[in-house]
Amino acid sequence: MGASGRQRLSAAERRKNALQLQLAGVDLRTIAEQVGYADASAAKKAIDRAIADSIARDHEDIDSLRRDEIMRYNRLQAAFWSRAVTDKNPKAADIVLKCIAGRERLRGLQAPTQINVDAQKLGNEILALLDGGDDDAGSA
Repeated sequence: MGASGRQRLSAAERRKNALQLQLAGVDLRTIAEQVGYADASAAKKAIDRAIADSIARDHEDIDSLRRDEIMRYNRLQAAFWSRAVTDKNPKAADIVLKCIAGRERLRGLQAPTQINVDAQKLGNEILALLDGGDDDAGSA
């Protein structure tokens, strides 16, 4: 049988209290005694779970914010789409393109920047020559 809502709340509160105590610098053995865990190991597990739960909530918040922003881009694009496509209005087209780019950025769809390795090697060689040239100029 699973834990009741009251028991889960109590467990969540205990984890929160344990985390707060750890952040205040209290040792695990004392946390276990004060919060009611069997031992320091149980207190550590509770603190780890409290941290994991906090991270999960943060990710949910970020996902929710991302969805909201994407919906705003969708709404703005819909408002300017007809003017951009039918009327060929350059300002409207620019807004539409910015909406598309914004959604791509939020969804992580932009391709990573590719670096030409030969150009990078050449740049490093030029920098090495410049560094060497500074030494020669300083000794003259």
